[in-house]
Amino acid sequence: MPRYDQHTQDFMRELMGDMEPSENGHAIVKSAGVLKSSTEAPAATSAPESERISTKPLRLAKQLLRGMEDPRKAIGKAVVRLAANELMDKEGSIKILSLYKFMNEHYKREWWDWEPETIWTMLEQDHLDATPDELRNAIQALQVILNTFAPFEHWHIFENVGHAFNMNPVSFAVVQPLEPDEAALTMEILRRIRPATEYEVEVLIYIATCAKVAGMVYLPDDMFPGVQKYLDEITFEHLLRDATKKVWENPKDGISSAQHRSGISRDQVEVQIYRLLDVKRYLSKEVGDA
Repeated sequence: MPRYDQHTQDFMRELMGDMEPSENGHAIVKSAGVLKSSTEAPAATSAPESERISTKPLRLAKQLLRGMEDPRKAIGKAVVRLAANELMDKEGSIKILSLYKFMNEHYKREWWDWEPETIWTMLEQDHLDATPDELRNAIQALQVILNTFAPFEHWHIFENVGHAFNMNPVSFAVVQPLEPDEAALTMEILRRIRPATEYEVEVLIYIATCAKVAGMVYLPDDMFPGVQKYLDEITFEHLLRDATKKVWENPKDGISSAQHRSGISRDQVEVQIYRLLDVKRYLSKEVGDA
């Protein structure tokens, strides 16, 4: 797979390059909406509730849906071969949280502000025979998370950070909707690295739209925090949502007779449950107890 295309690299450099040195030698970010200093722990930022409510979810969702390709045609995840066992699982795909831990252990916080070429040189000098494109994309995505709030504020940044974390091709030139399990993994990684930071509404609407494209009507808050309310505004499948939620939370109960009489079938609910189980299994595989 190719590295970030030139447009993406220009964007990354704009985010990462608008800095000036401070007295203690650490980079100070001048742009609004990013961390004040690379020595600070990631901090929370969010728009006032009044601004959040003013967003038009349906309009944005429709725009996203028009630009999305069929997720069933999405390119499969690439398998990455690395020489450092700390960065791999048994199948050779990068574990993002293991990569984050590895970089911090070996380079402390210094790598947060390094230019990409410096990182590739250091890794190849110290640990690896080569730095595959997937590894480079993942590290650059981690730098964006550590130095900016962009993945929490802009849906297209969240999308491409998500593709980098899921070993997919990364491009700002086209809309490539994340699969629900990929979006859930991205949210979980962001939560673990920046636990206090909240999402802007447009990112939550984007995730809801990805779920709608995939045919999902219920998104448990532990896997998709804050997304269900926006999915409700663009699906209107409230009866199926309620039946799915009931079975998901209490598997032995099954759907109620009232729900059955309303036209909700067991097969419909089972399809929803299977999709949720796929997401849960993927999170367990990629994150586990990391």
